[in-house]
Amino acid sequence: MTPRRRFLSAVAGGRVDKVPAATLSSVVTLDGMDLVDAHFPEAHLDAELMARLAATAHEELNLDTVMPVFHSQLEASALDADTWWGERDNWPAPKSHVLTDPEDFRIPNDYLTRPSFEAALGAIRLLRLRYPDVGVVGKVYGAWSVGFQLVGIENWLMMTITEPDKIHRYLEVLLPASLMSARAQFEAGADVVMWADHANRELVSPETYVDFLLDMHREITTEIGGPSILHCCGETTDRIEYFAEAGWDTFHFESQVDAHEAKKIVGDRMSLMGNLNNPEILFSGDYDGVYEASMKVLEAGIEGLAPEGSVPLGTKMATLRGMADAARDYSNAHRTNGRLIRHDPPPDPSVI
Repeated sequence: MTPRRRFLSAVAGGRVDKVPAATLSSVVTLDGMDLVDAHFPEAHLDAELMARLAATAHEELNLDTVMPVFHSQLEASALDADTWWGERDNWPAPKSHVLTDPEDFRIPNDYLTRPSFEAALGAIRLLRLRYPDVGVVGKVYGAWSVGFQLVGIENWLMMTITEPDKIHRYLEVLLPASLMSARAQFEAGADVVMWADHANRELVSPETYVDFLLDMHREITTEIGGPSILHCCGETTDRIEYFAEAGWDTFHFESQVDAHEAKKIVGDRMSLMGNLNNPEILFSGDYDGVYEASMKVLEAGIEGLAPEGSVPLGTKMATLRGMADAARDYSNAHRTNGRLIRHDPPPDPSVI
């Protein structure tokens, strides 16, 4: 299988010749910036630099995917958020919150041609042209997370309690902007779009997810226009069932969630990818530690190996190479007919 076909099959829960090792968020590092002479913050708004930097995931780390939308400001910046684009060693962030009433919100006529989109869509086109056999992953911030950026996370979360109807209205008016972003990325050449809506246990209850997001996510998964991966940071064990009910093809999950328990919850209804701890394993660890941790995650029977989120910029590329090597070796040990992977039944977490 090509990396592209392998990854897409895994996203859909299908047959693979190797468990894919992927980037779904960002594996950009300072090492990588120096290697290809493409640095933050310039790479956020330059399609060529962005594509060159994204390609290090495949060229240098042997991953099955590339993902060029490194930052979180794609939609918000194009919706008139005042954005700080960061420096070489840190990430962009909103400088201020610009929205206080959902009735004031408008999608600009030139939304998809504003600088953040010009760069991201251009980079996706370049990567599709240069890497026809590699999976290209796009990234969208959903209406919930764009609301955090435009309204302010504290304001937003408080209003889920004090003014729930206002939050529902915000979601209604913001959703088309996120869907436009996803469809534009598919049109540019993305194979899959990762949709980020941050509604984890640290922020809201499972009931809040059901009240505000479950029906909207069901709508998204039927209308997005291609394969979809949900990303939700943090501890999400108590709402993974709802993510599966929403119809996401894959859930990209963090290390706070036990991979065995997550697999037990979803079965074969939704693929699971991610779970490799960033601060302790990838950033602070070494190649051997990453390799060992990757093997343990794979033993849970997840469909794809990936960092839990964007890796810290100071992470060493030599350390990250342990992911692809572990996926290769695990797969070689689990081929039953010379081609297809068969996971052993995951052990019961209660007796581990």
